[in-house]
Amino acid sequence: MIKDFQDEKLNQTLSLFLKDMQLILNGQLISVYIYGSALYNDLCPGYGDLDFLVILRNDLASCEVEKLIKQRIFYRTEYPDLYNYMLEGAFLPLRLIQGETGRALWWGSKGEKVWEENQLDKFTMYTIKNHGLLLFGESQYHMLPLISKEEINQFLIDFVSCMREHGKGGSIHSIDWLLLTSKFMCWLSSGEILSKSQAADWGLKHLKNSWKEHLLKSKELRKDTSKVRMPEYSEWLNKLDSVIIEASNDLDEQLRESRNFL
Repeated sequence: MIKDFQDEKLNQTLSLFLKDMQLILNGQLISVYIYGSALYNDLCPGYGDLDFLVILRNDLASCEVEKLIKQRIFYRTEYPDLYNYMLEGAFLPLRLIQGETGRALWWGSKGEKVWEENQLDKFTMYTIKNHGLLLFGESQYHMLPLISKEEINQFLIDFVSCMREHGKGGSIHSIDWLLLTSKFMCWLSSGEILSKSQAADWGLKHLKNSWKEHLLKSKELRKDTSKVRMPEYSEWLNKLDSVIIEASNDLDEQLRESRNFL
């Protein structure tokens, strides 16, 4: 492993994951990356994920898919003292990364899915290429696609549209709409990619519209999900619909003003 993290549970989790992937995938395995909150010391057990990308030489065989699914089930039932249950990510053959079709596997929050093409969104691919950490194997940064300004622009336009259509309060994950909006607005204004908790702090300091005041509770709830049982937080979540729409309008305006950056 290239880096030792301050969180020893994270080190142990990743060491076990790498060992198991080498056993299951053997000569298929080219490299393993992690990205997202773990790199910012912002991993939130009970809320977020431990994001990874595994790059493979060839398409996954049916037996490899079966082994990986069984391994994830094992992770979710064993090692209660580690973060294995938080692992979420894609096992992608190089050909899919290069835009071709093939056979890949996704470990997601709603289960495992076989992919015939790369379904990672453009911002995730941009994040991995520019901020991902190589944990194992040969660097493949040069093989990860360059994401064009037009592709990022379209991703953010689609995000705003999705936010307006599906962004609702009432769920603990409703706060993601606000945290991601602040994250994207920071990126548009400075080019810096933050964790969600960092994005909350940035938004409280730099944003102007009133929805930013909800970022503090969003950060608190993300850090301690048990607070969702408190009336103060549950009632607040149920009233987030209009706040999410206000945030989407703010991002839309920022996006129009930031076209030169993109």
